[in-house]
Amino acid sequence: MASDVCFTTFKEFSPLYYLLNAIPKKIQKGFRSILVHLTALDANKDYIAVGTSIGMLYLYCRRLKKMKKYNLEGKTETITVVKLLACFDDLVAIGTASGRVALFQLVSPLPGRNKQLRRFDIVGVHKNTITTLTWSTNGMKLFSGDDQGKVAYINVDLDQGACNSTVILEDSTPIVQLDYNQKVLLVSTYHRSLLIYTEQNIINQVGTQPRKSAGRFGACFLPGLCKQSALTLYSSRPGLRLWKSDIQGTVQSTLILKDVFANGVKPFELFPRLSSPTGSNVIIKPTNRNLGILKSFLHDGWLLSWNEESIYVVDSVNQALIGGLEGSSAIVSVSCTEDEIFVLTGDRDIIRISNRPEGWMARGMPGIVTHHYETGERCCSLTSEPRSRSSSVNSNVSTFSHITTPEQHVEGFPSATSTKTPGSSERFRSISMEEFDQQLIVISLKKKKKRKQGIFCSLFKKIISETLSESSECYLDERHTLLMRILSPDKIPNNQSKAFSQLHIDDDEHHSLVVTKTEDDTETFVYNADEETEKKHTQAQLSSSSDDEDIYGHGQPQSSSETSVTELHRSYCAEESLGTVFPDMAKPGQEELEHLKSDQFSESWMGYSGPGCGILSLVVSEKHIWCLDYKGVLYCSPVHSGSLRWQKFEDYVQQVSVSPSGILLWKIDQKSSKAFACGKVTMKGKRHWYEALPQAVYVALSDDTAWIIQTNGELYLQTGLSADRPCARAVKVDCSYPLVQITSRDNVVWALTEQRTVLFRHGISSLCPEGEQWLCDIVSERQMLEPVCIALGDQQTSWALDTNGNLWFRSGVTPNKPQGEDDHWWQVSITDYVVFDQCSIFQTIIHATQTVASVAQAPVERVADKLRGAFWSQQPPSHPSLLNVNSSGVWITSGKNEFHVAKGNLIGTYWKTVVPRGTVSAAKWAFVMASVAPTKKGSFLWLGQSNKDLFCINDQNSEFRPSTVQLPPDLEMVLISACPDAIWGLDSKGQIHIRTLSESCPSGMHWTKLDVTQLGNVKLASLTCGSQHVWACDVDGIVYFRVGTQPLNPSMMLPAWIAIEPPEQPLRTQLISIYSSPNDQMLWAIDNRGNVHVRIGITEAMPVGTDWEHVPGLQASQLAVSTRTVWVCCSNGNVARRYGITEKNPTGDYWKKIPGNVTCLTVTPQDELWAISPGGSLLQRLTKAFSHSNTLAKSSRSSLLCQSEDFDDEWEVI
Repeated sequence: MASDVCFTTFKEFSPLYYLLNAIPKKIQKGFRSILVHLTALDANKDYIAVGTSIGMLYLYCRRLKKMKKYNLEGKTETITVVKLLACFDDLVAIGTASGRVALFQLVSPLPGRNKQLRRFDIVGVHKNTITTLTWSTNGMKLFSGDDQGKVAYINVDLDQGACNSTVILEDSTPIVQLDYNQKVLLVSTYHRSLLIYTEQNIINQVGTQPRKSAGRFGACFLPGLCKQSALTLYSSRPGLRLWKSDIQGTVQSTLILKDVFANGVKPFELFPRLSSPTGSNVIIKPTNRNLGILKSFLHDGWLLSWNEESIYVVDSVNQALIGGLEGSSAIVSVSCTEDEIFVLTGDRDIIRISNRPEGWMARGMPGIVTHHYETGERCCSLTSEPRSRSSSVNSNVSTFSHITTPEQHVEGFPSATSTKTPGSSERFRSISMEEFDQQLIVISLKKKKKRKQGIFCSLFKKIISETLSESSECYLDERHTLLMRILSPDKIPNNQSKAFSQLHIDDDEHHSLVVTKTEDDTETFVYNADEETEKKHTQAQLSSSSDDEDIYGHGQPQSSSETSVTELHRSYCAEESLGTVFPDMAKPGQEELEHLKSDQFSESWMGYSGPGCGILSLVVSEKHIWCLDYKGVLYCSPVHSGSLRWQKFEDYVQQVSVSPSGILLWKIDQKSSKAFACGKVTMKGKRHWYEALPQAVYVALSDDTAWIIQTNGELYLQTGLSADRPCARAVKVDCSYPLVQITSRDNVVWALTEQRTVLFRHGISSLCPEGEQWLCDIVSERQMLEPVCIALGDQQTSWALDTNGNLWFRSGVTPNKPQGEDDHWWQVSITDYVVFDQCSIFQTIIHATQTVASVAQAPVERVADKLRGAFWSQQPPSHPSLLNVNSSGVWITSGKNEFHVAKGNLIGTYWKTVVPRGTVSAAKWAFVMASVAPTKKGSFLWLGQSNKDLFCINDQNSEFRPSTVQLPPDLEMVLISACPDAIWGLDSKGQIHIRTLSESCPSGMHWTKLDVTQLGNVKLASLTCGSQHVWACDVDGIVYFRVGTQPLNPSMMLPAWIAIEPPEQPLRTQLISIYSSPNDQMLWAIDNRGNVHVRIGITEAMPVGTDWEHVPGLQASQLAVSTRTVWVCCSNGNVARRYGITEKNPTGDYWKKIPGNVTCLTVTPQDELWAISPGGSLLQRLTKAFSHSNTLAKSSRSSLLCQSEDFDDEWEVI
């Protein structure tokens, strides 16, 4: 390093809002909103890495200004430490609170560098929180330390795809800091600092005495000459002291800095923040100043020290204090580059402190002297540790084994060819760059079709490269793209490389790893099993389309998501629920899908961010999506691409409309309010606009007509439109209603009035395109629906978005029946994967009520606050287009600058009020319970208006006439449970009564009191019947099991009750109700705090199960268990379903809310829901599926058969 030091002012030049805003503040998990805490930080000149409490790593590329995110497999766990390394390959290592270590090999756009993201997991070595990580300069060694004093060495062999780990030190106190240089590992614990020599196989302690007081004191090497003997290290000590030591651990001098600190600390100037203590001028002096973790910084002899309370920059040569930061909020993590300090605080803020603004080259700034040097560490490592990744070249690395005490000679490091230790477990996986965003396709490898598969892969790669070459400029700045073309013209930076995801194979099955390489060196890893295993897993994958399978996949998504900060794309699910599996791409997949019931499909929503300043309108055609922002800028992107690639299309636009096919495009000019039609719509080149009509406020296009609402409320129609004739003569259409929106498609026209009344045009045909008259939609009035936006979609559907943010659709909408064939709207659930906040959509609509110009002049939040009270009294100049539907999906805008799309299947729900024959509609029911009918056909419903009456209804009875079931006299039944041959009742005294059922007498003859003397003084609080077994729960939460549903067994003996231990729970928490499936395969329970538990290990051989497991996610008041899954009624009346329940996964994967609000819930064995409304009505849940499956499957198969020249930017990367 140069010795001439230029003292410059260090300060925060500006907040890192671009970084903080790219990380969500909270996520939605089930019905819970989970805060996202920032827990770890590291930075270098290329990247800023931020770890979070949800197990997600956010990596910001400073050169490309893009944010990437990386997720860990398995349960969500807090990331506690992050460590970056810039070498031949960019590497990121992370440590978690559970002791897990993972490292990522990043994708690089430079020639000859890694083109496929890879992840290594190291588990089993650490059992406690990882506190520190450090790399060797060449990235072939990684060291980790935890809070129990354990240090591990990880040998990284990227060529072989393996990581071998060994524990090299166990100390009695937590590890604070690790530093590696010149084949010497410096370990700092709470009590002492140690030097581990990897070549000489010994360790030394720094100094002869441990620290007098334990604490988070660190130690670091100073960059020196290439010889190991010239290394110098500093170790922090209590009382503002520093030890300077040589490489042997001998203390050369002690620096006492008390007098330096006594003169005061020059604070780093921070950028002012609103209501933030860091932006205040008041400095709070720490109660006890101390040095902490140490890092070399900027100049020779400069040290950066930090702990939870303060940060200091110390000049150890001149014994001077350069500056510091005290009194800030709790400091979580600190990292530094050559001349920058990054501070992560507990109040979710990241502070950058430097002597220059970010992005400025230091040599171009006046008054700042820069020094260019090469650190001794890097220089020496290049000579002592070759860069080769080959295990054969690396075999000379010495090894050492477990170390427990200083001065102990050790065996040596494990070589790259050695076997892994039993305590370590590494797993390697190839991860596609946009697995979050795309649909998962699993293709089984067949030995006899290698040639055909190779042709497909070649075509696939060729098309991807063409698409990527067109879209590269959307992701890279012009200078970088130009540089890449100069360095490697045939290799454009591949930010959207895809790979097939790894098939899940059981551990006990025989399989082999097949690695293939594409033209751009993208590695694809697919497991190839034998035919029997392959067939087995193909069938298992087909079930992923069902309602029982977790649409998020097995565990959490195991991939990264790459996007720009200004075009942040969030995917709320890892794959779509339908069309995800095609075992044979040459064979139509519709046959495999037809056997699946329509109600087994699971919704899947994906979220995107808009390209501009908010979203005023969103319209889609079959080929493109158009987005209009608040500033009047119109953007366009192809729909069928791997990710949206926005292009600026037009300025000063007030409203935009596009025909379903995309051949017609109209806009309303922001300045003149004139409607213009575009001839020959193209993404590139010049466009010619034809004036179509003045004073327009809203336009709706079909493929050959245009409906225009003028500013004075008059309605006009233009017909006979085409690509060559985009506009025509306008004809006035009489309308006595004040319209704000109109939509047209396939000779069907719907409209929305200012009072949110839905209208449809009657009598439209090819001979009479203007129709005959407007009719009010009776269905909307009957359901009291108040839409804010309507749309006509494909497959003869109509859609509506209401004031509460609920999505609805109707089917059978044709020119002959424009109101549709349904007598009610079907509600679609969007509240799970899309956090559809009413306030968010409310703000979107508010912004649309003002002119675009006024919104552009003021902050969005300020305009929203001023207009919130007077929203509905305002008449918008152009009604916002919040909802659009095309053949590829349903598109909804749901926030200031975001929208969501469902490209898979949607399930519509309608709760039908059922009035049993012979009862009045005003009858109020108290409970309902479903069971298998004694006749083995259909189901029985047992319901009552109080605890003193009981009725039964066979759902196969067309008249739905109830039969009265006499209860025992003078008794109140507090609980009813039934099976095919008996109904069990529990009275208020805890006694059990059984009524035997049969096919000849399905409602039974008489009640028999069960002898429960075996239970003693136990009072039962809940019971449930399966097909052959009965479970009960007493008031103390003890569970009992009984074989047989009849009072006596076939031997005329009284079956025994078996006591089952309840789950381990906190004090005063116990089970209060239990629920069994009709086939005896599942048992679920609720405790007195609403927590849900499931009994695991239930089999035919072990019907009582083995253990209890808590099922998190919500607070339940009642459960309903079918043969396949579990439904829940929450305390607030919300209804949800548990997805992903299988024989091997009895707890399932997640809860998913469905539309509805009830007080009592039950389910038939066929998963048909019945419920009691808050008003006491009997409800039946009806469902209707809206599926894009045919379109998706057809397009997927036809795309693979097309020639390469047919693909332009319309090819969709799957």
